[in-house]
Amino acid sequence: MKPRMRMALFVLGATAANILLMALLFIVLMALYSWTLAPMLPPEAVVWAVPAGFLLALVLGMLIYRQVLRVLRARWNLDSWLAGDTGR
Repeated sequence: MKPRMRMALFVLGATAANILLMALLFIVLMALYSWTLAPMLPPEAVVWAVPAGFLLALVLGMLIYRQVLRVLRARWNLDSWLAGDTGR
């Protein structure tokens, strides 16, 4: 497989995984909000909870993605694989 194709597939896969991770984190954060703070706060508070949950999910997703990428780069020499080095 050509290095450009590897890079394109990696970027597509990483983007899809990052979006799914962010969506999952958003759902978990909204569930956590509804179980903990929603009963105590007025219904209008959801106007602030949704954007805050979205931003927190975005930041947490980026931090988790960064750590996963660091592990992949160290463990499986991802840079060489994406560059097309076969180790020969």
